[in-house]
Amino acid sequence: MMNWFVLTLISSVTLSLRELSVKKEGRELSSAYMSWGLNFFMFLIILGLTILFSRAVPVTVAFLKILVLAAVLDAVATLLYLAAIKHGDLSKTIPMLCFIPVVQLFVTPVLVQENLSFPGIAGVLVVVTGSYVLNIQKWDGVFSPIKSIVKNKSTLMMLVTACIWGVSSSFHKIGIQQTNPLFWGACEIGLISLFIFPFAMKAEKSAFSFYKIRKTMWPAFFSTFAVLSYYMAISMGPVAYVSSVRRLAVLFSMGIGVVILKEKARRPGLFGAIIMITGSMIICLYG
Repeated sequence: MMNWFVLTLISSVTLSLRELSVKKEGRELSSAYMSWGLNFFMFLIILGLTILFSRAVPVTVAFLKILVLAAVLDAVATLLYLAAIKHGDLSKTIPMLCFIPVVQLFVTPVLVQENLSFPGIAGVLVVVTGSYVLNIQKWDGVFSPIKSIVKNKSTLMMLVTACIWGVSSSFHKIGIQQTNPLFWGACEIGLISLFIFPFAMKAEKSAFSFYKIRKTMWPAFFSTFAVLSYYMAISMGPVAYVSSVRRLAVLFSMGIGVVILKEKARRPGLFGAIIMITGSMIICLYG
């Protein structure tokens, strides 16, 4: 049986493949439309898997509250993420996502009573540091993304996104503990696609064009594997550990960019990758 570390690595790889497919398929689509189509087809796939393989689970009022809260938070975070990407400098905005595991270090002990070991916390911080360094695309000062928070709206939006995802991940674990990864995934992703639907329709003319809808299918396919393996991982291991190791998706994306897209490798990226791998090994061995 696979443990949480292996499942998280699977999630990292498929998350990278999702980003590659979004990059290739989504050039002609708005970010909001791609996000809706991706979530909608994810919902259909996971719903089918839930009907085939998931056992019946009782739905309580407490579960519905957690479900709606998580879906609203994730929908807001998705829209903020897309807006930050669209209007901001990637070298200033993307590094903010590295703070998701830092937020989880403070949130998960309160919401899901996860107590992390000192080596595990150290490993999380090492991964965060490596991911931060790897994501800085223009080396105009190591603290330039942080400094830009006070004067750059997009960077601030991305930091808010990281904080929201850092909190909502705990609600994912609570929902999964009350049901199972498949049932939770079908419910939460279905609600997210419903919440994003109006924004997608506003962003695209002829929104129900088969050509446009088809463009979101491959990203949805890879995203399904990325999300389900992540949900299964957090059902087995601490959320902060899983989220930290999942940051390796950035490293895999960098490798795909160099090998497949023929992008130029960056020296800070290599340095950040070594730091991230070191942190992941600390979490795996001592966390």
